[in-house]
Amino acid sequence: MMNGKRVILRNLYSRWRWRLFGAGVATTALTLAIGCVWPIASGRTDPPFADKLHAVSSLSEVRRSGAPHWAPDTMREADAAMKAALAGYRLQEVKLLPFRDYRGVRAAFDVAETRMERALAEGNRRRLEALGLAGDALAAAERDTSRSSGVADAMHLGPYNRTLLQKSKIALAEARSMYARGDYVECAERARDAGAGSRAVSGNAVEAASRYADASLVARWRRMVTETVAWSASTGNTAIVVLKENHRLVLYNDGRVVRSYTADMGYRSVNDKLRSGDAATPEGRYRITAKKPGSTYYKALALDYPNGEDRAEFDRLRRAGRIPRGASLGGLIEIHGEGGRGKDWTKGCVALANDDMDDLFRRAGVGTPVTIVGGDGQGVFARLVREHGAAGARTQ
Repeated sequence: MMNGKRVILRNLYSRWRWRLFGAGVATTALTLAIGCVWPIASGRTDPPFADKLHAVSSLSEVRRSGAPHWAPDTMREADAAMKAALAGYRLQEVKLLPFRDYRGVRAAFDVAETRMERALAEGNRRRLEALGLAGDALAAAERDTSRSSGVADAMHLGPYNRTLLQKSKIALAEARSMYARGDYVECAERARDAGAGSRAVSGNAVEAASRYADASLVARWRRMVTETVAWSASTGNTAIVVLKENHRLVLYNDGRVVRSYTADMGYRSVNDKLRSGDAATPEGRYRITAKKPGSTYYKALALDYPNGEDRAEFDRLRRAGRIPRGASLGGLIEIHGEGGRGKDWTKGCVALANDDMDDLFRRAGVGTPVTIVGGDGQGVFARLVREHGAAGARTQ
């Protein structure tokens, strides 16, 4: 009896043990199934392919914008963030599907996008700043070089200033090319070099031309012109006034302007004539001494240079040591043809275009007074001095 009970109990225990084991296996299987299915169902295993494509596209756009050049440090941070995001993406790809988790990768792509946006913004800001600085430097260099080129057209430049001006023009051309290529920092530096050279040329020229802005000298020249015009008005005769820096020869009759001609001067006419060979047109009161229908330069009206005042001034300057002992006063100053070249080229004479010379030759005669002055304070040299002074004041 006891043995029967024992057998029954053993059978019951064995049956429940297998049932419990089966339940445990089922539970474990269910747990594993849920553990495998849940990551997939929750989306953790879905690769952020669209995020990756967008980040790659954004990186290309940022690089095309020039951010590596204009914001290199921030761009390096963006590149590092992108590399980290891609490395995380590849790491998840090699795992079994249930064990993949792209949540961190998505966050990494967000970080990379943020840093790329920062690099793009910083690069654009710095590029625009450099663009503005380059534009300002280029515009200033253009003005300075244009001014110094105007000086070169208006007066004779020595070898040093000619070379310096040429170098400035080359530097300006290089700056323009750099600007076109988008090399704005280099453009600004080269433009500043061009401007500095051009300003040096203008400064040297201003020093030579400063007499044309001298109030007392300009007043004297104006007085000489006024007296010549008054003489013409009082006598009813013809008179000639030459304004060197204005490159004008003005013919008066009865105190009124009859004609005004463009005139070329001596190539160093920024100065007054002091001696032979200085290539300056003299300043003073003269008269026509001869009419030459045939001349080396078409037709010519000879002047009585040097007159008494010229000789007295020459002697004074030689005694003061400003003129070498062996120098001579010179002569053969004329108003002649073959002019109209748009530049000062003679050795001290006043040159008109041949048609203008024909007209003047008919109207003027021996004894006609010719007053030659530096200018009226409104010509190219006086303007140069004023503009240089104004430009210097702006840069201070």
